[in-house]
Amino acid sequence: MNLLVSLFGTIILAAVLLLGIGTGLLSKFFSYDLRKQCMIAVAISLIIALILIILSPIYESIIGLTVNNFFFYIIMAIISLVLGVFTIYHWEKEQKYDDVLKGLLFFDFIPVSYGLFILSSAALSPSFVFDSSNMSFTVTTFHLAIIIAILLVFISIVAYVFSDFIEDYRITHYPVIYGSMMIIFAFIFIVFGFLIPTISYVLQNPSTELTLMPLESGIVLIVVLGLLLGLGVLFKKRNNRLM
Repeated sequence: MNLLVSLFGTIILAAVLLLGIGTGLLSKFFSYDLRKQCMIAVAISLIIALILIILSPIYESIIGLTVNNFFFYIIMAIISLVLGVFTIYHWEKEQKYDDVLKGLLFFDFIPVSYGLFILSSAALSPSFVFDSSNMSFTVTTFHLAIIIAILLVFISIVAYVFSDFIEDYRITHYPVIYGSMMIIFAFIFIVFGFLIPTISYVLQNPSTELTLMPLESGIVLIVVLGLLLGLGVLFKKRNNRLM
């Protein structure tokens, strides 16, 4: 397989694991029965598959809006960061799993996973060839959507069934774990913004010189980071006054 297929295939698998394991663990932790867990997993999987199939005819436009667009990664980074910080903040404030926090925990990984699914499926559309020494077959966007849906349901149910075993190794509360992961994904999206658009363009135009990122994108990134650091300082001062 070529570099882009390997890269975006790995991103899809990471998104499936992220969303599947997350929903499976939460359902068991909140004492939902297996039937309700299956309904949640199937609903999320079908919605993801339908969105990917519906968007497949305009994959070229989506590539421009996602894969090759630095600002897509910055927007996803901001969404991840806001959700992560708010999840941790709400837990620290309430110290209980109320309805708001339950909904937030289930919702946390959905925007990130959807962004990764749309990004990767657009890069691989309308079809790509899986080629190895033993087999070779073509995967269309429809096939990809079905594969993602089936994998997501399977991983979610497996995580639900084995959640008691996984619980033994949990060292802190889920809001802290999920919030921290969302903050990590915010930085991952920033790194993606630096690398993927440039790599994709260079692979499509081999004669192009490899550069880190456009100047205007770098300026936007510095401004965004400056604003986030400023907000962090304000929140820290506010919390210090309240203590």
